[in-house]
Formats: sequence, structure tokens, C-alpha cells
Amino acid sequence: MSPGFNQLGKDKPEMPKSMKPASPAIPLTLRKEHLSACWPEDFGSVAPLWINGAWHVHSAGTTMPCVDPTVGETLIDVAVASTEDLQAAVEAAQRAQVAWWQSDGQDRARILHRIADEIRLHAKALGMLDTLDSGRPIRDTATRDVERAARIFEFFAGTTDRLRGAVVPVQPGRTNLVEYEPMGIVGAITPWNYPLTNAAGKIAPALATGNAVILKPAEESPLSALLLAWIAHRAGLPAGLLNVLNGSGPSTGEAIVYHPDIGKITFTGSTAVGRRIGAITGELLKSVTLELGGKTGFIVFADADLDRAADALVFSAFNNAGQTCTAGSRLLVEASVAGEFVAKIADRLNDIVIGDPLEPATRIGPVISARHRDMVLAHLAAASSSGIKRFELRPRSLPKAGFYIEPSILLDVSPAAAIAQEEVFGPMITVTSFASDDEAIAIANATRYGLATTVWTNSFQRARRVSREARSGLIWINTAHSLHPGSPYGGYKQSGVGLEMGLEAIQQHMKIKSVWMQENAWRSPWA
Repeated sequence: MSPGFNQLGKDKPEMPKSMKPASPAIPLTLRKEHLSACWPEDFGSVAPLWINGAWHVHSAGTTMPCVDPTVGETLIDVAVASTEDLQAAVEAAQRAQVAWWQSDGQDRARILHRIADEIRLHAKALGMLDTLDSGRPIRDTATRDVERAARIFEFFAGTTDRLRGAVVPVQPGRTNLVEYEPMGIVGAITPWNYPLTNAAGKIAPALATGNAVILKPAEESPLSALLLAWIAHRAGLPAGLLNVLNGSGPSTGEAIVYHPDIGKITFTGSTAVGRRIGAITGELLKSVTLELGGKTGFIVFADADLDRAADALVFSAFNNAGQTCTAGSRLLVEASVAGEFVAKIADRLNDIVIGDPLEPATRIGPVISARHRDMVLAHLAAASSSGIKRFELRPRSLPKAGFYIEPSILLDVSPAAAIAQEEVFGPMITVTSFASDDEAIAIANATRYGLATTVWTNSFQRARRVSREARSGLIWINTAHSLHPGSPYGGYKQSGVGLEMGLEAIQQHMKIKSVWMQENAWRSPWA
């Protein structure tokens, strides 16, 4: 909070927390000072690319602005990769990858462990970059996000010397060996909502399996990926194994997908863009992993612990201003407790601090951009014009600058309504009541997405039935957003293709080779 903000004179009653005027954001000049302190050297007004173990600003000089969503102004410009930059990164990756795969797995593991250690050492800088860049609260970026990124590298470090194939029992006199080999170069394209952890989730399994990586971070939030590349190099990662190219999806991203020497594409983002990438990789017969959209059904039965469920829902739906693929934005609540449960949610939302994400008390910051804010508001306006009503939360004064959106609870929403079907990616929930287990499961499954389903109940039988019948890749029973690097993550239907994390990610970053050996003299079947 700003100095003097809470100095309300003693003769005046304290205002309810949610009705206080929004604290002014830390000014842009100071935010730029925070940014400069994060870099290992002075970049001036343009943040560079990272190619072949070094900072690189190409001669063409094309840049794009990196906007701080809290104040709506440009923090710094970033260099945009050219075709020549991409080719330089590919050639560096090709040279480095051969030696990397031929090195001992335990040597690779030591480097990945050192990267994890360096991530923790640079927690403050990495967190600051993500907060300035994406609007995520510093209480999360410099703590939970950094620790998760470090643990991702640690988990995959433990797999490098366990990339074992198999011996298949076949006919006498013959031996069949199943061997794993790296893809070569992995092209990774990450979204803007969790910049650091999404980058770690792409880079770590690719490096663990002997690949090199060319990473294109989202144009809205590229900064922490650049620092992560420098951190990895500082930890001993050989030059060329990790390259970071800034640019837009239609130019830099598409060039990476099309490049003939990049053997695998891994993408996290919208279903629309994932469909485009899937079409290109299908045409090229190139390996692809797509982690796409979601519309999580958050099912609450009358026998659940309603207080814990309300805490979980508010975190799930409003964490990161609702910009989470698995956000519990679709509340399905048993009719007999619907009114009571919605009141509990409203009480919690009324007390949540919305403001500058650099303030430790802030739980909800801005959304990523003016364009995204307008898209979310358009969804809400369309819902209102169709007759959907909002629960009246206490009046709240949002910050004047930046891309803030008032949290919304939309009541009595038909499962078929557009607002209940489309991934809004903003701070809102729809409320739909149900009368039976059958109806709850049917509504939960009635979307084109299948990423996550959350169920709250004290009945073991009911929970297991939902987990069996829900058509989604993640099922959370009496918990929300439980994640671990060793546990696979992925969805059904239009939520994606393939899996991230876990040993499943190892398999999806490698090619399988079947080797046959004949012990005795081979005889033709025609003989």
C-alpha cells in the first residue's frame, strides 16, 4: 500500500477493505528501475535475443514493445528474431545437440540440477520480471512460480540416466532391441499467463532427453525466458542447446513450426492457434504436443465441506485474474446448497485485494493486455444482453490505469450459454445448479474442452464415479490445482494432444528405434 493510504483520521470510521479507493500503482520510472536491476548487464532500451550462448540483437533492428499491464505503458522494447536469427539458432542447436546426447546422462543431470539451484538464487529477479511483464502478483511469481520451475528441472534431471529401452522376446535366434533417441531440436512456443513455469516445462524435458531447444515465448511476456536462458548458461549448459527468439506467433512462431530441421513442436496456448499448428505439423508429419484451452467444471455436491470448496473455487477461478487453463470458471452446484455456496464465494471475493501486483497484499492484478481486457468485457456484455444476471458484490474502486476487470459471479447460467462454453480467461465464474449426480456429470462433460474437472463431495463412491465418467485429463477430488512435475498433465477433446510432465513427457520427446539382430545365418522364407 502507498504511504499515507491508511491514514484515515481517528474521527473517521475505517472503510470496508473492498470499498477503499485503489492504491496508486508504483510509477513507471520505478518499475523500469526494478526491471533494469533484474538483468545481468545493461541492455539499454532493447532486450536482446539469446542465441548460441550469448545475447544477440540482429542487424535489422526490428523490435516490439513489452507493455506492463499494471500501468498500460511500455517497459522496454524487445528484439524480434529475423529469418537469419532463426537459422543461426538452428545451426547452433544442431552442433550442440550431437555432443549433448553423446554425453553421459549423469553429466546432463548435474547441469539440470545446477539450473534448478540457479533459478532459486535468482528468484527475486525472475519473479519481478514475470510480475512486471504479465501482471501476476509478486507474492506468487517470486515464490511458488520459481519453486515450481526449479522442481521441474530437478525432476527431469532424475531421468537423464534412466532413458532405457527394452529387449523384446521374439523368435529363437533373433533379438529385438527397442532404443530411444532424441528428436534433435524441439521448437517450444509458450503462452503469457505463467511465463517462467511454462518455459521450464518445455525446456527441462527436452534437454533431459538429449534435445536442443529453440524457445519462442509469448510476445506479451518474453522477459523471464531470456533471463532463464542466461541462468542455464551460467549453470553450465553448453552454448547452442537453448536459444530464445522473440517475435509474434504468425511470424516467428510459424517459422519455427515450418523449419525442416526442427523435429518436434510443443505448444501451449489457445485451441484456435493449436489447431493451426496441428494442421501444419500434420502436413509435415512432424511430432507435436498441444496443451490448449479448458473450461473446468467445478462440481460441488451438498455433502461437501462448503467452506473448503469455496476457498478452492475462489483461488481456482480468480488466481492470475482467471487467466489459467484449468480455472474453475464453471461452477456446478447442487441446487439445495446453491444460494448458501454462492454467498460464501461472494464473501471471499469481497475481501480480496485487487491492485498493483508488486504490492504483497495483492491477490488479483490486471489481465495481460488492453486487447484481452476488451475481449473479456465483450463476453460479459454479451452474457448481460442475453439476460444473465450478476451477483451484486460490494462496490470496488479499481485502479485507474492498467488492464483491470471487476470480478463477476454470473447466476443461473444455462449450460448451453456461450459464457458457459467459451474459455473467457478472465476473473469470472458462471453458476449452474443441478439436481442429481447424472445431471452434474452430464453438464460437466457438455463442452468441447476436456482439460480438468474438480469434484467436491464426502462420498467416496460419488467421487470415484465422477472421476471415471468425467471426460477430462485431470480430475481433482476435494482439491484444486494439484500439480507435480512427476505427474502427467494434458487434456481430452479440444484441450489438446499429448501430455506434459511426468515420464510421459520423456516418451514424447524421443523417437523409438526397433533394432533386430539375427544370431544364426538368415534363411529366406522363399527358400
